Amino acid sequence: MNESTAPITSAPLVSVEKTYARTTGWIYLIIAVCSLFTDNLWHMLHFSTSVTIASFVFGLSGLTIARTKNYTYHRYYNLIAGVSLTTWGLTGTFYPQWFTPAPLPLDNGLHMLTGIWGFYGIGSVFWSRFSRKSS
Repeated sequence: MNESTAPITSAPLVSVEKTYARTTGWIYLIIAVCSLFTDNLWHMLHFSTSVTIASFVFGLSGLTIARTKNYTYHRYYNLIAGVSLTTWGLTGTFYPQWFTPAPLPLDNGLHMLTGIWGFYGIGSVFWSRFSRKSS
């Protein structure tokens, strides 16, 4: 029997938390740059001044934290971004009268998706620690 082994790569493993910080950083930085040129994007995303500032904050902080080597910062960013983005998406979905313009489905969906994804890295760390202690 000929068994082939997978080639060993020299690329370092990137943590889930770092990947989340980098990806959300780029997503929200692109949204912030797009909001400088238009008020809405295909009538699915609406950009106000506060949304632009919040997108810049999430984007720049995510990219800055992704460049650090301290995983504690990555986890705190995941927790803070996860809670705030999920709250932002839920508030826009269930209480649309709180916002000046009518919130749009892509806007709320993007915030909900990226917010819930922020809990994945924290949940995987918690679950791995919990499962090690129980065995």
